[in-house]
Amino acid sequence: MPYKIDPLYNNNIMANKKTNRVVIGDVNGRLSEVFSKLSTLQPKQNFTFAIIAGNLFADPESASQTQDDEVSRLLSGEIEVPLTTYFALGTRKLPQSVVERLESSDGELCPNLFLLGRKVSIKTSDGFRIAAIGGSYVPGSDEPMSPYEATYTDTDAQALAKEGNDVDLLITSNWPSAVQDGSKVACPGQSPQGVQSIADLCTALKPRYHFSTSEAFYEREPFFHSGPSPRSLTRFLSLAPFGNPDKQKAMYAFTIEPSAPPPTKVPDGTTASPFFNTKKRKLDSQQDSYNNFRYANSNASDTNYRGKGGRHNNKRHQRTQLPPTPQQCFFCLSNEACETHMIGSIGTDCYVAVAKGPLTTREMYLDLGFSGHMLIIPLQHSPTVSQIPDKEAQKSTVAEVQRYRSAMHDMLASKSKDADGRSKLGAVTWEISRASGVHLHWQFLPIPVDKIQRGLVEVAFDVEAENLEYPAFVKTASQIAEAEDTGEDYLKVMIWSESLRKEMLLPIDRSFRFDLQFPRRVLAKLLELDNRMDWKACALAREEEAADADAFKEAFQSFDFSLEDE
Repeated sequence: MPYKIDPLYNNNIMANKKTNRVVIGDVNGRLSEVFSKLSTLQPKQNFTFAIIAGNLFADPESASQTQDDEVSRLLSGEIEVPLTTYFALGTRKLPQSVVERLESSDGELCPNLFLLGRKVSIKTSDGFRIAAIGGSYVPGSDEPMSPYEATYTDTDAQALAKEGNDVDLLITSNWPSAVQDGSKVACPGQSPQGVQSIADLCTALKPRYHFSTSEAFYEREPFFHSGPSPRSLTRFLSLAPFGNPDKQKAMYAFTIEPSAPPPTKVPDGTTASPFFNTKKRKLDSQQDSYNNFRYANSNASDTNYRGKGGRHNNKRHQRTQLPPTPQQCFFCLSNEACETHMIGSIGTDCYVAVAKGPLTTREMYLDLGFSGHMLIIPLQHSPTVSQIPDKEAQKSTVAEVQRYRSAMHDMLASKSKDADGRSKLGAVTWEISRASGVHLHWQFLPIPVDKIQRGLVEVAFDVEAENLEYPAFVKTASQIAEAEDTGEDYLKVMIWSESLRKEMLLPIDRSFRFDLQFPRRVLAKLLELDNRMDWKACALAREEEAADADAFKEAFQSFDFSLEDE
């Protein structure tokens, strides 16, 4: 049986250290078969220990004579357990002979076979940390129970959660509530009922692996927990019964280093924790931060035009405040105050300008020759695409935005080739579409391609959204299209490299206060530019802005479709 090397935590494993483990689902009294199987595997796999995550024994109320005989043979030593094996309490009452042996031997049923119990936290001789809570969940009961009683309560789970965190393995009879939320992996058949206190326990302990059992095998994508970076990641797996007729996976073998630190590289498909509480505090107001700069790194709201008094709480005043006209909007070319020295290209429906207070700098991207941080701005004065009055103008505006993006992608790919002919840069483009905004625009930022290929951009947005208690991003094409079609506010993030395309959308509603600087903050942290989060602190002199625009024009000239008719 080949074992799986854990890509999350395979850090500096020593060749001579026994790190192979195996976990097994419900055995249901097939004792001779399971230990015979382990005896066959052990010489080759050299497992340090095995864990039986489900019911080791058949139901004593309905066990056959053969199964009763199996228990007797195990207790007498006729069935050999070939390696150190821990078995979970499971959801059934233990046979009385088993309970009597456990009570007289402090949890050791026979040589090499040990009970994990109702709630337990242990550390193996090689430093491996295991936590387990067994039995069927019983709500609302805090009566003292025998350590061999096949039930547990919320109090048991809470007590175990207080004993520590960052365990290697968590074994639970029940699934945690909501574990399938945010997952693209379907569970074969009906999913077991989840328990909230088990979800809370997983969140507290942050196990590297969380094992449970079910009628069919299920493996969720790994997910990360909240906390400082690098964040702990968990794999949740539910094993099928041993010897099941459908050949569903009942044994899971893998290798990891005991007590390894969290990984620095996040694997593809990793999601935020499904156990995060997404209930939000309702806000009385959705007004946004004051921002009166023409090329600011956010979509200005109507609060930007209230004069020196800034934001007002007086509702009557807000109702009488008119939105800015094109002659008053800093994004509109008809405004005499428009800073045209920052424009790098003008198309039929949009124009491109360098960002004011760019996040990245010319020194970071010497291959480009300019800062790289650009804005794509529709010529139409509208807060969202859907509010552009003419439907044909809506279509042509979106088409030209995408054409500019594609052209700038081609520019990045051409200008940043490495020795092997591969582009060193990808890009992230984001759009904040808000009905209360003033003039819609897209921001375009080059990003080192390795951060895109390793999935770090997507994870960075997920993590920051979780930290701020924002809703989860939607990521499938159908979900994104549905969110855009509703006409509601949203943040859309478009990630590109030569070999990867990804989109993600955050619906924005009144259940939380959205920070317009959120995308810039996320990317500043990702690029380790924390000192450049505030665009106002990065503002350039007018001469520097004009030089940056000229450098963009030179780099973009051969890709600029707006010059084709000149």
